[in-house]
Amino acid sequence: MGAWETGAFDNDGAGDLIVAITEGYFTFESVAWAFEDEDYIEVDGGQIALALAELAVRSRAGEPLPLGGGDSAPFAALLSPERIEWIRTQATRTLAGADTSELYELWEEAGELEDWLADARATLAKL
Repeated sequence: MGAWETGAFDNDGAGDLIVAITEGYFTFESVAWAFEDEDYIEVDGGQIALALAELAVRSRAGEPLPLGGGDSAPFAALLSPERIEWIRTQATRTLAGADTSELYELWEEAGELEDWLADARATLAKL
């Protein structure tokens, strides 16, 4: 799964996302591939969705990007109300259950589902 802990930035997918934002080549279109299946969201999509949710919360508060990523203002500028709603939808899909989310299923199998859900739901509540 490439996860180290239950937080939104504690996985490889989030690390890659931060690099893309920091280096200036992130667009929402560049991650659309991870959300093409409307019935099932694979692990990469789930990691990206939860990281985007946490980034949206942090950047709207003016906090720097995590993992030493620097200024969040360029990312914050991309966050229209429509983009926020899209992020919320993808994060909600990720947390919906094992039948629709590979990331949910993997945390369930790892025996750490409740810790992961608590972190992710806390972020979603702030979005």
